[in-house]
Amino acid sequence: MNRLLWWLRRHGQPYALTAGLALIAAALAAQWLAVGPLGRQIETAQTQREQRDATLERMSDALLRQDAPQARLDQFYGHFATHGAPLALGLERVHAIAAAHQLEMKRAEYRLSHPPGQKLDRYRMVVPIQGDYTTLRAFVSAVLRELPTLSLDQIQLQRQDIADGRLDAQITLTFYLVP
Repeated sequence: MNRLLWWLRRHGQPYALTAGLALIAAALAAQWLAVGPLGRQIETAQTQREQRDATLERMSDALLRQDAPQARLDQFYGHFATHGAPLALGLERVHAIAAAHQLEMKRAEYRLSHPPGQKLDRYRMVVPIQGDYTTLRAFVSAVLRELPTLSLDQIQLQRQDIADGRLDAQITLTFYLVP
């Protein structure tokens, strides 16, 4: 090791200059061959990202305009105008579904209400019905599935005797109607 240091002190200056020039040439070659293309790739990626950001901003503005609260509310009320059956047909459909499930609706209470400041009228129907649990559940499911503008507000189930398979049910349904 000492011998190498002695030799470098004596003869190292010309070699150091050559090694320094070689390192500078290698750095310039690395810059030209590796760093330059990477810089161009970075610039290209940044340009593409800026274009995507601009596109996303335009799309989000369009979605915000589309999903504005008033537009969503209008779409909601439009659902009742297009999917809501006229009241007579809705009532007829409820009775037909009950008959299909072998349930008899002997009587019902009906009440129409116009809540102030609301865009939908409510037609409440309270129906006492008797049947076994699975039949009543199938009836309610079928009514809600076939009449999308109807809601189940309340269902009361009562059994007179624990051994009795039949239930007395009082079902409250509400039709939502466009006036």
